[in-house]
Amino acid sequence: MRHFKQQHLILLILLILLTLLAPSDMQAQTYESYIEQGLHAASQQQYNEAISHFRQALRLSPDNIRNALTYANIARIQDTMGEPLKAVDTYDIALGIAPENIPILQSQADLLLRLGNYPKALRLYTRILDILPTSTTALLARAHIHQQQRNYLQAQKDYETLLTLQPDHYAALLGTAILFQNAGKPQEAIVRLTRLIEQHPHQAELYSIRAEIEAEVNQPELALLDLDQALQLSPDNTNLILTRAYLHLHLRHKSQARRDFLRAIQLGVPRGGLKEELKKCK
Repeated sequence: MRHFKQQHLILLILLILLTLLAPSDMQAQTYESYIEQGLHAASQQQYNEAISHFRQALRLSPDNIRNALTYANIARIQDTMGEPLKAVDTYDIALGIAPENIPILQSQADLLLRLGNYPKALRLYTRILDILPTSTTALLARAHIHQQQRNYLQAQKDYETLLTLQPDHYAALLGTAILFQNAGKPQEAIVRLTRLIEQHPHQAELYSIRAEIEAEVNQPELALLDLDQALQLSPDNTNLILTRAYLHLHLRHKSQARRDFLRAIQLGVPRGGLKEELKKCK
């Protein structure tokens, strides 16, 4: 009888344990299934359905540490659906759960940069660099913000740090050249662009930017040569064609200007928008 009672007690304990553990196992499995359904729906561009699945997972397990990623997924979908401000708020919730998650910090910072919210984006990129000082992506973005805010010294420091990590980083080298242009040092900008062109002779944008600076310092003939080279590399670029057309017009090269304006019209620029320019070419 005593042996029977012991067996009964053991079975009762096991039953209690199973009762306590079963909901947790079932909940975890259901949480995962909602997440999987949400990811699948998002991959099929069924965005409302994806958000619904993610929110079901959140309701089911509100204290799950993985909810940071779930909120981040919702934010990305909201941004894709053209609701960036909602996405910013949702990223805030995600970061409230995981404040040092670099991918989430990066996603929100990039979104804020795109929205032109430089102060908050700057804080986020700085937070990323506090956690990971070697983040070239954050360094480049922060340098860009500093440059937009005319904090040229801070921008230069970030570019220099980035170039210490990656000496041939194209965007940082280009950003440095533009930095000198914006800081009123056009000749230094031209020197740096010339070095960069030697390394990347097939990048049309480099010739275009150097031409812009050359025109600013009253070197129009050099600017035309660079625009010619840029258009050899990118012959259907309407911005380049119009830039050259206006420069020709400024130099009273009327036939060349007319040719470029007509070429831009062929490529889709409305003729009515260039009506006055064409008159000046006669």
